[in-house]
Amino acid sequence: MKEYSTKDIANIVGIATPTVRKYAQTLEKAGYTFIKNDQGFRIFTDKDIQIFERMKEMSNDTGMPVDRIASMLVNEQKNEVSDTIRIESEVATPLENELKIIDESDIDRIDRQYEALLKEIQELKQMVIAQQKYIDERLNKRDEMLLKSIRALQEQKRAMIEGTQKQEKVTLETAATTEDKTTEDKRTKKRGWLSRIFGK
Repeated sequence: MKEYSTKDIANIVGIATPTVRKYAQTLEKAGYTFIKNDQGFRIFTDKDIQIFERMKEMSNDTGMPVDRIASMLVNEQKNEVSDTIRIESEVATPLENELKIIDESDIDRIDRQYEALLKEIQELKQMVIAQQKYIDERLNKRDEMLLKSIRALQEQKRAMIEGTQKQEKVTLETAATTEDKTTEDKRTKKRGWLSRIFGK
């Protein structure tokens, strides 16, 4: 979008710079809006050039006061905008109506699709429940088998410990008996030897 200064507008339209300012102020009072920069100065565009040319032309042709010309031009612009909006809405309305009209057969088809989807969801739900039940049963059986195996291993371990303890006890008793016997044999031999020496 090309931008113009007050001096540019004066040169293009063929009016004095103060006249540009006067037209701009009058148009703003009538409700026309100019683009302004950060400092608040007006920036003019091609659209503004057209309205300044119309003001100059009407002022020269009719001799009407500038404020009345400004009001007429601003109202004319507003009417053009509202006509454009009305035309756009008239074009849009039939399209919207077409979109709103839904055939009953379409509704029936959508209902059938919805029911089919619901049925499919229910079947899938049942399958998931059945699978979960199967998995739970298999896990329970596995847990039971593991517990039985653990208990059997514990029993074997206990039996082995008890067997080892009994064997150790027997070994100790046997060792003690053998030692007693050996000690008794030694005493007997010793007595036999002494009695031979001393004749007793």
